[in-house]
Amino acid sequence: MANFFILPTFENQEQNVRARLIFLVSMGMTIASLMFVMVSIFVMPNLIRRALALAILVIPGNLPVMWLVQSRKLRAAAGLLLIILWLSVTLDVITAGGIAAPIAFGYIFTIMASGLLVSRRMSMYITAACVMAGIIIAWTEMNGWLPAARIYSPIERITIYSFFFILGLVLQNITAGDIQRLLHKAQESESKYKSFLENIPAVTHIDMIEPSANTEYVSPQVKNLLRYCQADFLQDANLWKKIIHPEDQERVMAEKTFTIQTGSPFQAEYRMIAKDQKIVWVRDESILVRDEEGKPGYWLGVWTDITTRKHAEEEQAELISMMKGRTVQLQTAAEVSRAASSILDINILLPNVVELIRNHFEYYYVGVFLADETQTWAVLKAATGETGKQMILANHRLLIGDFSMVGWCIAHREARIALDVGVDAVQFRNPLLPLTRSEMALPLTIHGEVIGAMTIQSALPAAFSSVDTTALQTMADQVANAIENARLFTERNSLINELEKRNTELERFTYTVSHDLRSPLVTMRGFLGYLRQDATSGDLTRFDKDLHRIGNAVDRMQSLLNDLLELSRVGRIINPSTDIPFRQIVDETLDLLIGPLDAHRIKLEIQENLPVIRGDHTRLIEIVQNLITNAVKFMGNQPDPMIEIGCRGFDTDGKPILFVRDNGIGIEQEYHERIFGLFNRLNPEIEGTGIGLTLVRRIVEVHGGRIWLESQPGNGATFLFTLPLADGNSL
Repeated sequence: MANFFILPTFENQEQNVRARLIFLVSMGMTIASLMFVMVSIFVMPNLIRRALALAILVIPGNLPVMWLVQSRKLRAAAGLLLIILWLSVTLDVITAGGIAAPIAFGYIFTIMASGLLVSRRMSMYITAACVMAGIIIAWTEMNGWLPAARIYSPIERITIYSFFFILGLVLQNITAGDIQRLLHKAQESESKYKSFLENIPAVTHIDMIEPSANTEYVSPQVKNLLRYCQADFLQDANLWKKIIHPEDQERVMAEKTFTIQTGSPFQAEYRMIAKDQKIVWVRDESILVRDEEGKPGYWLGVWTDITTRKHAEEEQAELISMMKGRTVQLQTAAEVSRAASSILDINILLPNVVELIRNHFEYYYVGVFLADETQTWAVLKAATGETGKQMILANHRLLIGDFSMVGWCIAHREARIALDVGVDAVQFRNPLLPLTRSEMALPLTIHGEVIGAMTIQSALPAAFSSVDTTALQTMADQVANAIENARLFTERNSLINELEKRNTELERFTYTVSHDLRSPLVTMRGFLGYLRQDATSGDLTRFDKDLHRIGNAVDRMQSLLNDLLELSRVGRIINPSTDIPFRQIVDETLDLLIGPLDAHRIKLEIQENLPVIRGDHTRLIEIVQNLITNAVKFMGNQPDPMIEIGCRGFDTDGKPILFVRDNGIGIEQEYHERIFGLFNRLNPEIEGTGIGLTLVRRIVEVHGGRIWLESQPGNGATFLFTLPLADGNSL
């Protein structure tokens, strides 16, 4: 039975207070009903029946109320208690004869109790029920439908009022006690909460709900975090916005505005500038606190110092980036090594290498320059992107020396790095590469000699670390070795091709010796027999003719031997190369051929602004002389013979394409290659040894050029050939 009066513990303090209030009011009503019965027996016998009726209604009705409280059904208990109270008052008022009965005071107590026991909405319903009951009872009393109103003596009135006074006292004591306990607990909770907020290793702050989000409170730990004291934030509500790092401010305020508009939780990591100008990383987490009705109250947030974590993340990211960089370097080095060992064609190798380095390292531009034979110019041989293709087509080159990064690197035989191209005085400003912010030039060294340089450019400042430089220099050394291997391979193939060509020429020479040189000998031998006959017969006229024929055979043999000797000297006897205007070569050649040209009334057209070329002066004249002589021989019956000499742009290797064009008989397509062979004469009736064009090809090839023919029968012939440009010359 004792356990019946021990209330259970509910989930929160509010439910505990409400359960205690319902239970005590119910017990108070029960005790007050019993006391009213006892007082009626001894003091007001005439009210004994009404007192017993009230007790019969109240006491049995409150037992279920107390049971419901023990069963944790507070809403049902409160509702049943108020119904019992309302019914008790209403029945007593009706039986007392009207609204003037003292028991009507119970409606006021019922309304007060509803305000404490149930929700606001339910309390309004109870109040409306009390008012309606009073109105209805008053209306029925006015119409005489109720028993005659009883006249209460003062002692009876005070006794009835005392019943409600006792209930009111119980209610007041319970409420006051609960309020005091709640205030004490609230103060205790506030103290604990404040102590908690001010001792946790984070800074708590409260911001207004207005769009300005001004600071209303910040915990004292802010001094340890930002070196600003609590008063600084309370005096300047916008201080927290002012100390956000400029690079983060726009992002943070945009996120803050969004959360204020939507009411969603705010989470952001950003930098703040402390009072001592140090950068502090914080994690800001805020939630919108609402009141019981769901209306926004304020923003409660926490600043957590994550500077150490951020530094650790940066170090970790830097370490990962370094490891990735090393992996990329090793992978690139492996691919460069594989390409260097498998690709022996320098024109394929270098473009592959520069693309590998740019793609793996994500650089802006990579190019390879090789020094020319004179060690004066660094010529671009491979480069990345469309810009690289344009520069290669334009024969882009840089003067070796202190005029550019590449030129300095080759001249000084060491790497040059510009972490800021605006500061380095020798950085080459290329309008085709406007985004370059840092550049590195690495020498290509083989056997102690620098053969060129690799330029690597980035769109980022300070893009090259010492590790990058070491790795890229290793790759540059691999490229240099590959270039040397490719050159040796090319030279080997050239030597093999040259040997095969010489063997072919030797075979033709053997044939010539056995055929072309034997023919004059046979002629001389035959006419020597005729000379004996002529001498014996005394026919001097015939003797002179035969002697003249023997002389012609000797002259032909001498011509063949001279041409063969001249051909053998090309490439073996080399005169110093000089820079010569091609127009000068043409003019000197025309001076030698003025007789045949005038005899055939050939018109000459020579282009203006011919380039300056570099080569063996004497041999260059031989080229033009043989080509013009050949054009004169094969002019045919052209009524308006013409020879044109000029330049037609540049070849793929940057050499000018020169030409000698005639409007003679032309040559069929099938003979375009054969005519350059030794002793190949397409028309035996035309005077010549068949060595002239072979000599021209040999001289052109010795100068590093090439020669070819464009012709159709009846439309003349155009001999095109390339020769190296003089240093610093362009068309």
